[in-house]
Amino acid sequence: MKQTRRPSWYLYLLLKNRWFLIKALLVVMIPTVIVTFLLEKKYTVTTVIMPPETQSTPGITIAGLGVSDFAGFFSGGMGFSLPLMTTMSDVYDEILNSRTLIENVILSTGYIDYTEERDRYEQDEQLGLYWARRAFRKDYSAGVTSSGFLQFEVTTNDPWYSVEVSEAVIAALDSINSEICRSRAEQTRIFLEIRSSMADSILGSTGDLLREFEEEYGIISLDQEMEAYIRSLAELKQQYILLRTAAAAIRRGISGGSSASALLKDREADELLGVIEMLETGIAPPGYESVMPSVSLEELPNIQFRYASLRAEYEMALELTSAIHISLQQAIVDENRENPTVRVLDPPRHPGWKSRPKKLYIWIEVFAVAFIFLFGFLIARENIHSMKREKPEEWQIWQKLFREIRRDLKFRKRNRL
Repeated sequence: MKQTRRPSWYLYLLLKNRWFLIKALLVVMIPTVIVTFLLEKKYTVTTVIMPPETQSTPGITIAGLGVSDFAGFFSGGMGFSLPLMTTMSDVYDEILNSRTLIENVILSTGYIDYTEERDRYEQDEQLGLYWARRAFRKDYSAGVTSSGFLQFEVTTNDPWYSVEVSEAVIAALDSINSEICRSRAEQTRIFLEIRSSMADSILGSTGDLLREFEEEYGIISLDQEMEAYIRSLAELKQQYILLRTAAAAIRRGISGGSSASALLKDREADELLGVIEMLETGIAPPGYESVMPSVSLEELPNIQFRYASLRAEYEMALELTSAIHISLQQAIVDENRENPTVRVLDPPRHPGWKSRPKKLYIWIEVFAVAFIFLFGFLIARENIHSMKREKPEEWQIWQKLFREIRRDLKFRKRNRL
């Protein structure tokens, strides 16, 4: 029978060697099944944490800017500026995979005893922790899901111990985050206290100047139009101070933001300064002649000019001081408030079923690999037999090569002996 390479030939080869395949597969599969039943069971506990929100302190707005921005609150919810394209979930992911958190969990849950590294740890703490971290990372994984949620998995041979370790991970994450938030709140309070003292100083000096003026010249009554004019000038000065302060805070690293944001704030402050000078002097900068108001302080008598300037500066300082005091009180409350910072969507619980070993998958994989190797062996053997019958000259060349290889192997064995 002339052999061909049509599908029927392969089917014929399988049926012809069916008992060989059955016996060989049984020799492979029976030990595999026994070993899989002897493998230690593993239980995986999955925990999902909701995406952290940016924490901010509610406050009032002055001249279009939030007091928190003016005060230099840090961007993000944890007290530092985030690099470009980085989210708070990425930050939490780094914390979950950090050495600090892992070592905290290892030491607080007795994981060194679980990995049987206690003796090594007592001899050398750093070496023991190194091997414990290596073992921990094999059974621990943390990452960010496609929707931005945080997810980590803990696998051990005891489902309740997996739950305990998962709860320790949450506690460690909460502790680290709480410490960062407390530090942020403390720095915010200190910064606001400094700003508050500066604002009080400005208010005191402007109040003294206004009081001395009124004692000397008396209270000057202004019409409604001039009162509105003074309020507008005071608001513009407030906004100018806020922009300059925000730009300086960004450059010094107190407030989150890029250098481009600082430049933008400086440019806005320069434009406001030009408008303020225009209102105070009555001289419009280039390009603003058409919007020059019909009333300016220059047109008033000298005494009214001085009074209007003092009133504008005093009202600006008064409103600014009130706003900063409110934010300072809020910062003190936030510093002393204890709120849970980690919100768990799926808390760690008994998984209900083992995660490893997956016996059925192992059986299928081993069966497939063994079958492929055995079938390849049958094809190779059949091709060798075919070559012996149909092309003895070529087979003689191969047979000679095999003898040389066997001699080389025997020679190496004798040398080793």
